[in-house]
Amino acid sequence: MSSTFKLLFLTVFISINTFQLKAQFGALPPYTIQIKAISGTVIPGVHSFAFAQSGDKWLFIGGRTNGLHGLNSNDGFPQEFKNDKVIVVDTVTWNFYSADLNQLPFSLADPLRSTNMQYIQEGNHLYMIGGYGYDSTLSHYATFPTLTAINVDTMINAVMNALPIASSIRQVVDTNFAVCGGDLGKLGNDYYLMLGHKFTGRYDHVAGPLFTQIYSNRIKKFTISDNDTTIALSAFTYQTDTTNFHRRDFTSAPIVKPNGDFGIGIYGGVFQKNVDLPYREPINIEALGTTTDTSYHQIMSQYTCAVIPVYDSTKFTMYTTFLGGISVYDFNDTTSVLVYDTVVPFINDITTLTVDGFGIKSEAIMDTHLSGLLGANAKFISNYNIPHYSNDVIRINSMTNNAQVLAGYMFGGIRANAGNFGITLSNDSIYRVYVTPHYTTSVDETSMNIVNAQLYPNPSSDVSTLSFVLKNAETVRVSITDVTGKEVQLIANEKMNSGSHQLKINTSKLAAGLYVCKVGVSHLSLVISH
Repeated sequence: MSSTFKLLFLTVFISINTFQLKAQFGALPPYTIQIKAISGTVIPGVHSFAFAQSGDKWLFIGGRTNGLHGLNSNDGFPQEFKNDKVIVVDTVTWNFYSADLNQLPFSLADPLRSTNMQYIQEGNHLYMIGGYGYDSTLSHYATFPTLTAINVDTMINAVMNALPIASSIRQVVDTNFAVCGGDLGKLGNDYYLMLGHKFTGRYDHVAGPLFTQIYSNRIKKFTISDNDTTIALSAFTYQTDTTNFHRRDFTSAPIVKPNGDFGIGIYGGVFQKNVDLPYREPINIEALGTTTDTSYHQIMSQYTCAVIPVYDSTKFTMYTTFLGGISVYDFNDTTSVLVYDTVVPFINDITTLTVDGFGIKSEAIMDTHLSGLLGANAKFISNYNIPHYSNDVIRINSMTNNAQVLAGYMFGGIRANAGNFGITLSNDSIYRVYVTPHYTTSVDETSMNIVNAQLYPNPSSDVSTLSFVLKNAETVRVSITDVTGKEVQLIANEKMNSGSHQLKINTSKLAAGLYVCKVGVSHLSLVISH
C-alpha cells in the first residue's frame, strides 16, 4: 500500500537533481541477467498477493487485480478489484485454475482476499499474516489480526479439481498480526514479522476521519508450533525503533553473511516520518540482533519489487538484484545520468546492491533493462533446480561459469505506461529470468611465483592452515590484516624453497570478524568465528 503519488496533490514543487553515474556506482556483479516474456499465456493479472509453490504448480492468494491504488476514498481500494479467487498456475501447460473465496464464511474469506499480507512458505505450509481489506462482518475496511495457514498441496488439488477448499485452511487470531505492508521472514526456528502498519478505514490522501494509520515500528519475533491440526504461537519478543522501523512497502530478501550465517535484508520502504519520501538506509536482521546502516543511502528501488539474492562464497560477497519497481532515482539511458525525483517514478532499471566481505555497500545498473515500467509488487519465483542455499539465495560459484541458466520467473505486479502520473494496470505477463555467471575461478597465475594459495578451514575458530605452491625459491611474507588494513599478525617473512608449503595460523587470540591473509601479492579473505 503506497501513497507514492499523493505528492501530486500535496507537494508545492518537485525537486529534480542529477548526478553522473560513475561518481556513485560500483562494479557490476559476477553475472548478467536476461528477461524473456512467455508468449501465449492467459493468467489473471494480480499484485500484492501471497504465494507458494509445490513442484511445477504455483499458488496465489489475495492481492489486487487493478493497478496502483487511487488516492481518494472512492478509488483507493474499491472492493471490485480485490482478488476474490485462489489461483493455481500449472507451469508445464501454463493453464490456470481458480476457486471462488465466496464459498467460505466471511471470517475465513475476508483475510484471504486482502492486500499486502505478510507471508512465508514453510514446506507444505503457507503462513499468511494480516492484510488490508473489507471486513464484511464489521462493514468497514480494516487490517486483519489473523494468521492463516494453508495446506499447499491439498489447496492446489482442490482448486484444480473444483473441490471445496475450506479443509485446506486453518486460522488463528492474535492482535500482534494486525499488520499490512510489512514482511514475514524466518531465521532458525524464529519467525520475524517485520515493520508494516495497521490501517483502519477508507484509504485517502488526506489524513482525517476516514482512516487511522498506526505504524508498527517493530520487528516481532515469535515461534510457530504446528501439528497440522493446532497452531500454537509463543515466545513473542519485540525490537522497536520509532525512526528507522517507521516503514512499509519495502523489499526484503534473504542474505548470506561472510561467516556463513543467514540474515534478512530490508531495503527502502515508505514513508519517512517527516517527509513523504522513501527510506534509503538498509536494515540487516540476524539471529544476534538487528542493525540499520545509516551511513549508506540506497540509490535505486525503494519500493516492494521482485528481487534476486545471489552469494559469491569465494569473495564473501552478497548481491541483491532488484527488478524495476519504484525509485527515488531514475537512470536516463540516453544521457547516462541519474535523475532524483521526489515524485518517485516507476522505473525499468535492473540494479544490484553489493555488500562485500568487509560490509562495504555499492550499487550498479545492470546492462539489461525490463521491457517496460514493471517490477513493483511483483514476485521473483525461484527455480529450485539450480544451486541455492536453504534460504533461497543462489550459490553463484556452484553454477557452471559462462553458462546461461533459468534462475526463475517474474510474475504479477504493477505495470505503468509513464514514470509519473500515467495509467497503471496489474501485470498479467510471465517472464523467464536467466542468469549467466561470469565469476573468476582463479587469479591469473601465469606471471605469479606463488600459486594455488588456499585457507582451510575458513571460517576458522582456533587454527587455520595456509597452503600454497612456490614456483621458484624466494622470500615470502605472510601476514594477517584487519578490515582497516592494519597488520594484526605476522605469520612468516623468510626465504622458502620451491614446492608446496603449509603454514599453521593461530586465530584463537583474534576477535571474531573478517580478516585478510596476505601471501606475497595474493590476498585471501579469512573469517574468524569463536
